Amino acid sequence: MEHALGVDLGTSNTVAILRWPDGRTRPLLFDGQPVMPSGVLLDDPGRLHVGRDAQRLAQADPARYEPNPKRRIDEPAVLLGDREVHTVDLLASLLAAVAHAAVEAVGHLPPAALTYPAAWGARRRELLATAVTRAGWPAVGPDGRGTKLVPEPVAAARYFSGVLRRPVPVGSALAVFDFGGGTLDVAVVRNEGTQFSVIGTGGVAELGGLDLDAALVDHLGRVIAAADPAAWQRLLHPSGAMQLRDRRSFWDDVRGAKEMLSRAAVAPVAVPGVEQHIHLTREELERLAGPLLRRGVYATAAVIRECGLRPDQLAGLFLVGGSSRVPLVARMLHSELGIAPTVLEQPELPVAEGALAELVA
Repeated sequence: MEHALGVDLGTSNTVAILRWPDGRTRPLLFDGQPVMPSGVLLDDPGRLHVGRDAQRLAQADPARYEPNPKRRIDEPAVLLGDREVHTVDLLASLLAAVAHAAVEAVGHLPPAALTYPAAWGARRRELLATAVTRAGWPAVGPDGRGTKLVPEPVAAARYFSGVLRRPVPVGSALAVFDFGGGTLDVAVVRNEGTQFSVIGTGGVAELGGLDLDAALVDHLGRVIAAADPAAWQRLLHPSGAMQLRDRRSFWDDVRGAKEMLSRAAVAPVAVPGVEQHIHLTREELERLAGPLLRRGVYATAAVIRECGLRPDQLAGLFLVGGSSRVPLVARMLHSELGIAPTVLEQPELPVAEGALAELVA
């Protein structure tokens, strides 16, 4: 075996897993972290910055920052500051950063498998393949040579069966609930013996962790407006760079509080321009998220049903994507479908590692 790289280019975060020749795997680190924010910023000279560097630079000039370029895949270009940047170049800049980190780690760019949503059509896959080439990676080849494109639920199934060693017998199927920052993708994959194939897809395109954040911001906005209407108006309708920074800081703090509530019952939220923190409780999160997540549960049941299966006929229900760590997600799915989902402590990582199994030695 040789070095190999599995990459999950996500809406909010990008993850890459490096496999060593002895079979060991470990996350590729970006600024010392296993997850790289997928944001991209265009500076004054026209250079693109990604990840945490882009986030830091956005504090000074937020209008030049696109936090979720994958969500803009159907737009030919994105306005950053006073310039339009091709969306494919935003994606290529993220892939170039992954390549740079891989070269630093092992001295060269290893063979790579890059995941994509199973519901993406040919045009979106072609844009991703173009981004691969512009990033300096080997081109995606029709015969499997070069960079390999792998459907995300297939990669998740590879992790479920190969790394977790959960049985998915030949002919049986696994449901994958991929709840990321921008979308909820649901798929059913079948073990065909030599490979996993996608037999059904669905989900809710406009439902992701960002939408949970928006519901929390709207709720907290009513609390802030009652106590300090001027402070809320500054956050709701910012004018100038300072107020734009305050708005982004507030959204980031709400997102951090949401993540904390997966481990705690109460989380503080700092409000720019207001001396005292406000608090968000897990009860509030679940009350606000419940109606949104119910759509995801119904969509999951619909995909399974359209595949001609009952939930109890599945080999498992695997939850991946950072937003699936919200405890209410697994509880609602278990209650509705009657099967206990499998969710890991770091649900961002399995798709990237599972993609490695699709690389032929």
